[in-house]
Parts: sequence; structure tokens; C-alpha cells
Amino acid sequence: MKNLTVLIAVLGFCTISLNAQDMFNARRLTFDPAQEGFPTWSPDGKSIIYQYTNLNDTTGKNGLWKISQDGTGAKQVFIGIAEHPKWSPDGRDIVFDADTGKSIKMIPAEGGDPIIFLPDSIHIENGGLPCWSPDASQIAFLESSVLSVCIYNIKTGKITSIFSKESMLPLPGCWSDDGKSVLIALMDRQSRKSTIWKISSDGKERKQIIGHHENFYRHLALSPDGSLLVYAAAEGRYLGLYIMPAEGGISLPLTVTPQNHNEGAIWSPDGKKIAFTSTRSENFDIWIMDVDIEQVKKKLRALNE
Repeated sequence: MKNLTVLIAVLGFCTISLNAQDMFNARRLTFDPAQEGFPTWSPDGKSIIYQYTNLNDTTGKNGLWKISQDGTGAKQVFIGIAEHPKWSPDGRDIVFDADTGKSIKMIPAEGGDPIIFLPDSIHIENGGLPCWSPDASQIAFLESSVLSVCIYNIKTGKITSIFSKESMLPLPGCWSDDGKSVLIALMDRQSRKSTIWKISSDGKERKQIIGHHENFYRHLALSPDGSLLVYAAAEGRYLGLYIMPAEGGISLPLTVTPQNHNEGAIWSPDGKKIAFTSTRSENFDIWIMDVDIEQVKKKLRALNE
């Protein structure tokens, strides 16, 4: 009877969410007709850097742009095709997919010449999805020749492969808050369905995080306190954002908009906001949602008891 009650609660919340669209109020930050997405927060929470992509651009606006959290003060920090930027936890650098997904580069956070830090022996194709460890000493990424999640050590330059699996595509999402593991979306290349896994940084331990969806997972975002995980899952043709306990369990819809994508979520450093990409305005734009993390935890505890 309790399981039936939980199921009714979940289905009822999903219906409400689909009508209301968002668990909490969200506001739009960008308004350009170009595609603007994949935000990343500065460590002090005052600024956001995002990718700007317009394949017909003739004015040099493609690249990475920086804005304040209220959407003002737009400033370009990199010119060129750039995707999936991640701001280093120490605030110094931005790592991103470059050259239409054929390389990974880094720039100083305030802008400057790009740095190529991976050796020529490392093959990147369709993006490596680089992400920083919490202490900014390592970068996890996808190496394309053998579809392996690798870790690059900033100080030593050493590259370590920590995970690969035949017929599967492992997509790096984020690091655990203690820096001991990398969370990945492991996609079956035939069915296109994914599961979430936690891989230790030495590759010796693997744990599946059981969630509520069987649909495609990607763009994993762990809350700053390590307790909650946001992911994107496909509802038909469109992606919606869902939130769940970091160690697994039933999830709740965070933002699911009919006929539109919501993806690329990232938490603010204080855990009070989530920035994400949405097409609800009929264009790819950056949106911010204010989050009551204790309210979310309370709802999830009730569903997962």
C-alpha cells in the first residue's frame, strides 16, 4: 500500500510539474537569437560564463561570454567555437571543448590566448566534456579513440584512463564533492539509453546510482554539499531536468517544459540557484532557477522512505 501511495505521489507531482513547468521560479538571462547555453558559475557565485554559437556569425561573437548573475555586463572572453565550458574551482581558468569538438583547450578566466594542454596522442572527437576536480588539480574528460574516461593531472601532466566499456559511451558529468570519484552517464550506443555510475578516480571502484528514469541521462550536476544530483532525461523528443538523492532513489521533475528542451544544469556555489539551458523562449538561452534545497530534500525524503 505504501508503494502505491508513493507511486501516486510521484505521478501526481509529475502532472503538476508539467503544467507548472518549474519546481521553483525561473528567470531568463540571455536574449540573443544565437544559441546560448551550458552555463558555468564563478567560484564566488557572482558571474556566469556560457557558450555563444551562431553558425552564420560574421561579427566575431561566437565563443565564450561572461555575465553577472542578473544578466548584465556581458563581456566576451574567448572568440571562436567553444562548447561545454567549466570554470575552475580556484577561479583561475576555463576549460572547454574547442575546434567544433576536436580538441580541449583552456583560457584564463578573464580571457586570453587558449592553451592546448593535452598531448597529440590524445584523440578528441565530438567533444571531451571536460570537468574539474573540486581542488582544481585534475580534469576528467572523454578520450575518443577508445571511448575512455580519462583524468589529466595539472601538475604532472599525467593522463590516467579510469573507465571504458565495450559498446558503451561513457560521458563525464561531474566530480563527487570529496574529489574521490567521477560521475558519468554510461550510454548504450545501440539503445541510446543510459545509466549513472560513480567511478573512483583511480578506476578501481564502480557503483551504479539507481534513479527513477530509464530514459537517457546526461549533463550531471551535483549540489555543492554533495547531497542532490540533477540530470537531463528524455521525455519523448525533449529533455527535461530532474533531481534525485545523490546516492540514488526516486527523482522529482525540476523543470519539464512540453515541446522544449531543458538541460545543461549547474549549481551556484552556495547551492541556492541552478543555471541551465532552455528553449522555452523558442531559442537556446540561459535561465536561472532559485532553489530551496531543504524543501527539495524534504520532498525527496518523503518519496524515498
